[in-house]
Amino acid sequence: MPSRVSPSSLVVDIETIPDPELVTTPPAEGGPLPPPVCHQIVAIGVCWLDDRCKLQRIGLVGSGKPEAAMLADFARFLDEREPRLVTWNGRGFDLPVIAARCFRHGVPFRHYYERRELRYRFSCDGHFDLMDYMADFGAARPAKLDVAARAAGMPGKLGVDGSDVARLVAAGRLADVQRYCVTDVVQTTAVYLRLELVRGALDPDAYRRAMHRLLSAAEGDPRCDELVAALDRDRLLLGEPAFDATPAPPLVYVAFAAAAAT
Repeated sequence: MPSRVSPSSLVVDIETIPDPELVTTPPAEGGPLPPPVCHQIVAIGVCWLDDRCKLQRIGLVGSGKPEAAMLADFARFLDEREPRLVTWNGRGFDLPVIAARCFRHGVPFRHYYERRELRYRFSCDGHFDLMDYMADFGAARPAKLDVAARAAGMPGKLGVDGSDVARLVAAGRLADVQRYCVTDVVQTTAVYLRLELVRGALDPDAYRRAMHRLLSAAEGDPRCDELVAALDRDRLLLGEPAFDATPAPPLVYVAFAAAAAT
């Protein structure tokens, strides 16, 4: 059975800290998160896949740039490429935060507001929120990414989680946050590929080819060394022996949107 053709996909994960201008009291541990506009974005990790789920690029949007420039790169990429966005709880966190921070900086975010399917919950055409979809849009209890990733064969969290980001940034360890963001977006991509297989959007051969390409990129990225060492390759590839796959493109350590537009 041939794979169904779908739009290109951009798997997205963000890391944030409290905006010191808007959050005057640190959030209580275990308490509710501040509103989206109060989360300052420090990293946007992405995996860009073509219409057959073959990885085209993995990296960070606007790495090393101020938040406003990072957001402008991200918004420009969406305007130019119009991918389907793929997230884990992106409807509840990542996209509202990105939109609110665009509001904070006055960055146009046309793609998000002009495309109805990006904000319509019961469609995965414009925005595929994997967590919401797997929980039947709230009918079942949602899992955490850590659990879903481990179920598919990824290692899950590797000693850092979202609650550590502010501390790491304050200690000058932004590179550790970026590494964590990249590994999270790679694991989200693996969950996405597995879900596309299960729901029939990819047949097993196309799934294995796409997963091989993702693993090849992860193996070539030093930020993913710990992830690669801990993953279950046999489970990710459905117990099939490895085969030659089209190699992933070289990794480019520059602003993602600018590189992708060339």
